[in-house]
Amino acid sequence: MSRARLFPGAAAALLAMVLASPLAAQTQPPAPPQEPPTVFRAGADVVSIDASVLRDKKSVVGLKPADFEVLDNGVAQDVSDIAYEKLPIDVTVLLDISASVTGRVLDELRRALHQLRTDLGPNDRLRLITFNMSIRRLVDFGQPTANLDQALASLRGTGSSAIFDSVAVALTAAAPTGRRQLVVLFSDGQDSSSISDADTLIDVAKRTTPTVGVILSVPSLERPASLLRTASPLGSASVGTLSERLAAETGGFVTAVEQGENLTTKFRRVLDQFRSSYVLYFTPRGVDRSGAHTLEVRVKRPGVDVRARRGYVWR
Repeated sequence: MSRARLFPGAAAALLAMVLASPLAAQTQPPAPPQEPPTVFRAGADVVSIDASVLRDKKSVVGLKPADFEVLDNGVAQDVSDIAYEKLPIDVTVLLDISASVTGRVLDELRRALHQLRTDLGPNDRLRLITFNMSIRRLVDFGQPTANLDQALASLRGTGSSAIFDSVAVALTAAAPTGRRQLVVLFSDGQDSSSISDADTLIDVAKRTTPTVGVILSVPSLERPASLLRTASPLGSASVGTLSERLAAETGGFVTAVEQGENLTTKFRRVLDQFRSSYVLYFTPRGVDRSGAHTLEVRVKRPGVDVRARRGYVWR
């Protein structure tokens, strides 16, 4: 079965802008596809959606296609197939190494990433991107464990924080079909040096396919998400509000690190929740294929919480 794949257009334009900046002088991500508008495209016109189904914060297993309801622009669709813990996972970890991330936190991050690497399956892959005012890809998919060890040993916290640009780079990086994409962001959530603003970041999130899990180490979720405020709708959003919006658009989730909590546990929980989510496949019927589509995913079970991407764009 072909899997629908999104080729960034407006998102790729943002990525080009980010990479042209001195903020990203040390980053060398894969070149984005040269497509005009953002599109979903597949030979069999199949759209795929990652959907996490929880009850009392625990994953609900054993669901079948008939257990799901998918609305595309308000029109019910037939789920033709589902996959559960079958597809390999690409995990991109975005680590904030600005001046606010030092000492004990860095040591905990090193332990957490070692454990995360261990928790990956034999066909899963890990990429490590760090950022402060610059964005650096320290370890790419498929590189040996020794590269990760060396990269983690070199981590130092300094400088300001380009969160929005870093997430945009991760979301718009080229991705192969047949693999699920998870972006895990660890940060205090407060941007201080990005070129892009919060509204642009959310637009990129809407137009790309990875799921975003956010791990926040922040004194207060009410802090401004950006020190560079703008007059845009999200220009004065708080760290908590923007993080929840980013997660909701991508079908992801946000978890805050409380005093004394273990970072290794947080990273493992994000991976476990993503791995235990479903991939739903459907061919759109009764809707105009072109343009932006809103999505709603439901499960015919009482008392469950469903998290899935809110939409996609198709030309």
